[in-house]
Amino acid sequence: MVQRNGFTLIELLVVIAIIAVLMAILMPALNIAREQARGVACSTNQKTLALAYIMYASENDGTVCGGLAQHDTVNGVPPWVLPPLDYSGGNLVSMDSGPVTREQRYNGLREGILYKYVKDVGAYHCPGDNRITRGTSRGMGPEFLIYRSYSLTDYMRATSPSDQKKLFSFKGQATKMLFVEEIYDGSAGNYNHNGWSYLPGAGTMWDPLGIFHNNACTFSFMDGHAERKKWTDKRTIIYCMSRAEAAVRGFGKGQQFNPPNIDLEWLDTHYPGKSRFAQ
Repeated sequence: MVQRNGFTLIELLVVIAIIAVLMAILMPALNIAREQARGVACSTNQKTLALAYIMYASENDGTVCGGLAQHDTVNGVPPWVLPPLDYSGGNLVSMDSGPVTREQRYNGLREGILYKYVKDVGAYHCPGDNRITRGTSRGMGPEFLIYRSYSLTDYMRATSPSDQKKLFSFKGQATKMLFVEEIYDGSAGNYNHNGWSYLPGAGTMWDPLGIFHNNACTFSFMDGHAERKKWTDKRTIIYCMSRAEAAVRGFGKGQQFNPPNIDLEWLDTHYPGKSRFAQ
């Protein structure tokens, strides 16, 4: 009687087929688990930034820091974050256009007024934001390898005389957003120099949101908590992925959604003011 010491070709093919089927079943679940983990890490970043913002206000009699990424203090209000910077001869040199390195981007984060409360450049970046390696729709050059994933809203710029300056003057802080996860494409320079622009009550969108977590976006709020919002209307996803495609479909920047987009009701409710800027 001859004893077999190996597998037949048929047996090997059956095993390979079984493994392939199992992989096909498991991969979607693994991808979902990975995105959930990234979402948790992103929410942690949001909480870190929100708490830093609140700590700064607490130490300054409730006065908030500047909400836009700027080089200088404006009307006595320091910016929460600065544009990319280079250290040259002991001086800070702005690098707000053209190619910049990752380290120059880090420099701008470190010089922001909130960094002393954060102490980690990683808190400014969502792990699901792949612009740091893939660039944006405008290109893959160093100027488009955007690192910072979060912005404050335009309403929280705090530098104009009409802007609200005291954090604790806001009512319903648990429902009012602070930091927004957005996706800037480099159209106005190598960093996002404004806040997240939105027109509450207008039925339209302006700046897209960073849908890095299975078509969801994270937000932090004035009470320091963070949450992930899953978008309901498919048009929201299209707009955030490509404003050009949204425009072709009739709901581009400044164009009203018809029929109304239910996701905008959530944004209207959670935006910190009833207009883009305080009036």
